[in-house]
Formats: sequence, structure tokens, C-alpha cells
Amino acid sequence: MHNLKMKFPIIYKDSNISDAIKIIQKSKIKLLFVVDKKKKLLGSISSGDLRRSIRQKIDLKELVSKIMNKKPKYFKKKNNNLSNFKDLICIPIVNKKKQIIDFEFNKNLITNKKNTVFLMAGGKGLRLLPLTKNIPKPLLKIKGVPIIEKIILNFIDQGFKNFTISVNYLGHKIKRYLGNGKRLNVNINYINETKYLGTAGSLSLIDLKKTVFPIIVTNSDLLSEIDYSNLVSFHKKKKADVTICGKNKFFEMPYGEVLQSNEKVKAIVEKPRIYHLVNAGVYVFDKNVIKNNSKQKKIMMNDFITKQLKKNKKIFCYPIYERWIDIGNKLDYRNNK
Repeated sequence: MHNLKMKFPIIYKDSNISDAIKIIQKSKIKLLFVVDKKKKLLGSISSGDLRRSIRQKIDLKELVSKIMNKKPKYFKKKNNNLSNFKDLICIPIVNKKKQIIDFEFNKNLITNKKNTVFLMAGGKGLRLLPLTKNIPKPLLKIKGVPIIEKIILNFIDQGFKNFTISVNYLGHKIKRYLGNGKRLNVNINYINETKYLGTAGSLSLIDLKKTVFPIIVTNSDLLSEIDYSNLVSFHKKKKADVTICGKNKFFEMPYGEVLQSNEKVKAIVEKPRIYHLVNAGVYVFDKNVIKNNSKQKKIMMNDFITKQLKKNKKIFCYPIYERWIDIGNKLDYRNNK
């Protein structure tokens, strides 16, 4: 049997969900196969399985067997044609004992995506002053590379080539640095805000004829390793008007919580951890949501989403487990610089 190394997409059955998240975040295929010590195939875990565990608030210390698919697809011999499995990037090959001996990888799965990526880069970055006095926040460098370039490179790695960037504060510097995208082998168009339009107002200025929907909208100060292809697929599958990415965050209360019923104390929980799914600042929008937007009107994203809810638009949340960093203040910036 082949000596499978951990660079292959496997995880052992005694691992927990937290281990699976760490491994799958480093993998480009976003898929793991659960095995025992003898490499016998027991199940599979996809990024969708991890997202469902977030929705269901399953403890990350639980074993992977709690969330795995117990009937994964597999081959019994090599040289199979994965063209019949267009949605699968990888299938294990097993022997008679159902032990994994190799993998077939779908080399044609990652293709160029036509969807437009809309980057909001018009903010003043006031919380990062004086760092942003002469440099727009998206051009601040992380590990020697501007934040906005890191964001674009991540999209490029996933096959996205078409970008629209809304600029305002020191926008000429962003345009001068990125240009039309030729240096990065992508297409970049710009929207020039003549006044501050809030976090959603610039969406009204999108050229609908030159935009491929659904569009991905993200802030230009977020470093993330979200699987954007999967995000768009989720949006389409749900037939959503809007999809909002939500990040699982835990907050520890600094006090003991008194649990009671009719004034009678039932228990005291010391410094409980409170679960919240927070807005991650990444969205997918359909054309029907954008085309009726009032032009040049200032509106914040939360208010814009609330308006869509009142219109009974179909809005879904896409939980993310991937690495996500909001460069919102000087401490965040220094910690990641």
C-alpha cells in the first residue's frame, strides 16, 4: 500500500472538528476523507459539512465522525474519468479492504469565473490614523503586499478575473497602483464616488451592462480565505437575492451568569461563552437587488440589507469557517503586519 502523507486530503477518525477546519483551510480542494489507522475509508468531510456544523452550533471538540458523510464516493481502480463527476475535485482509490491507496484529482474543475467582484475601497480609514493620512487603507501593506492586492490575488487563485473597485478617499493612488489590472492579468474597472456614499451607496453606480451577476461584494480591508466559488454556488442553489457571509464568533462574559426561574436560582455559570454569527463584510447580490438602487444616495450596508428584507427578498447566510481578518484598527493592523 502507498505510504500516504498528510499532504493528501485525509484525516483520522479520532480527530475533532477543529482539526478538520485547520487542515481543510490549508487545502485547495476543500475536501477531507476520514480514515482509521489502517487508512480504511470511513467517510468524507466537505466545506459544506463544516458550514452545517456551524449553523447547528456543534462543539468543535466533537469527533469528525459526528459530521462526516458516511457514504463517500470512491474508485476501486486507477485511471477513471472524472469528467462524469463534474462537481468533485477528488475521489479516493481503494483496495479490496477499502483502504485508500491513491487519489484521482479533477484537473479541470478550477476554471475562469466570469462573475464580477466588487471591492469597496472608498473609506477614509479614520480608525487607522495617522497611518492613513497619506495612504488609503487598502494600500497599507501586510507582509509587504497591499491589502487590496492580497484580496485580488486570492480571487485570482480561485479563477476570478473581473473586478470593479469603488474609490473615493485618495482613490487616485489606488488607481495608479493597480491600473487596469494588466500587471495581475485581470480586468479592473473603477467607480469614482464624488461624495461619501456609505458602505452600500456605491452599488447604485454599477454599470449593469458590463457587470456579470451574481456579483461578489467585499470590503477592501478584509483578509479572508473564503471559498468564493462555493459561495456563488450556494447563492445560486438557494436561488437567493442576497447572500451574507457570517463568521462564528464567541465572546466570553467577564462575570458569572445567574440562571433563574421565577426568582429561584437554578445555577451560576462562571464566565459563559456566548455564540454570535457576525456579519463578515462579504456578500453576493443578484441583479434585481442592485438595479433599483437610488443613485448617489448615501446608505450603509446594514440599512440596505434591511430594505431588501422589507421587500421580502430571499436573503441567506453563508457561514464561514475560513481564516478571516478585519483590519479595522491599528491593533488589528499591527498584529497582522
